[in-house]
Amino acid sequence: MDKAELRRAVIARRDALDLDLRAAKSADICARLVELLGRLDAAAPRTVAVYAAMGSEADPAAFAAAAAARGWRAAYPCMLSAAEAAACGQRICMRAVAADDASAAPFITHPTRTFAAADIGSNRFPIVPAEALDMIVVPLVAFDQTGARLGYGGGCYDRYLSMLSPACQIVGIAFDEQRIDHVPTDVHDLPLPNIVSA
Repeated sequence: MDKAELRRAVIARRDALDLDLRAAKSADICARLVELLGRLDAAAPRTVAVYAAMGSEADPAAFAAAAAARGWRAAYPCMLSAAEAAACGQRICMRAVAADDASAAPFITHPTRTFAAADIGSNRFPIVPAEALDMIVVPLVAFDQTGARLGYGGGCYDRYLSMLSPACQIVGIAFDEQRIDHVPTDVHDLPLPNIVSA
């Protein structure tokens, strides 16, 4: 099965999960992420990157709220316009969002839309340099026991993850139903060092 077929099959399996079961599994995943957060040194201000769940994805919202309650800054992915992506070599950047400001961030309410810098208030939602992240929670479509990750096919996270500090905790999250025997990989595909599933 090629990546496109595999992607469709696993998303269909994920979509078939009962809404209450997905919510319970997301809550379990978030509780385990909070445990990871508790193990990190909180002496300095910290920044965690999360994502706004789309469709049937595992939802890290409760984890983002717990991080904010601990005084951590949350950042969310913002898809860059074609011109800006070409200029910086990346398709996404991470922008800081205050806990009470998430509903006003257009890149959270429309996570697949692209934005030019002029579209986003940089004072309100500043870009967080990749090397400044202490932890990043990564969405995925499928994963295997080696940490190989199948994403949505754009390569956005693979390119972004290569820019992170070696000290950054990288954690993929998914439901157990997204685990497969083998994820086909290409040269640019990076395995995830940590995957939390429920």
